[in-house]
Amino acid sequence: MNWIIVSAVMAWLTAQLIKVIICRVRGNKVTLRIAVGTGGMPSSHSAFVCATAFSSGMVCGFNSAEFALGVTLSAVVIYDALGVRWEAGRHAAAINQMEARLEPTSGFVPLETSLGHRPLEVTAGGLLGIVMAVLIEGIFAQHYL
Repeated sequence: MNWIIVSAVMAWLTAQLIKVIICRVRGNKVTLRIAVGTGGMPSSHSAFVCATAFSSGMVCGFNSAEFALGVTLSAVVIYDALGVRWEAGRHAAAINQMEARLEPTSGFVPLETSLGHRPLEVTAGGLLGIVMAVLIEGIFAQHYL
C-alpha cells in the first residue's frame, strides 16, 4: 500500500470533515458544497499537499528528490490558495453584487465566492497534513511494511 497517498487522502478527508463540523456548530445547513468544496477552515488542499510532502520526507528521506517535489508542489498550491483563488472569490462577490443591482430578476445564478483561503486556514490545513503524515507513516505504516 502506498502510505504517502493514504496520508494525503486521509488529511483531505479529515479537513473536509472538520469543515462540516464547523458548519454544523455554527448552525448552518450542511450541503454537498460544504462537504467537498473549496475554501473554509482548514484548507483541505494545504492538508493534502503538506501530508504528501511530509510523508515523502518520512519515507524517502528529507534530502530526497521526492520530498523536494512535494515541498515545491505544496508551495505552488498554498500560493494559489492565498493569492489567485482568494482574489477570484473577491471578484466573484463583486460580480454577484453588480448583477443583483443591474438585473435583480434575471435568473442569474450567483458565482461561488468561497474559493481561496486566509493565512490561518492554510496554516491549519498544512499543520493538519503534517500531523496526519506523522500518524499514518509513523504509526500505521510501520506495522504493515
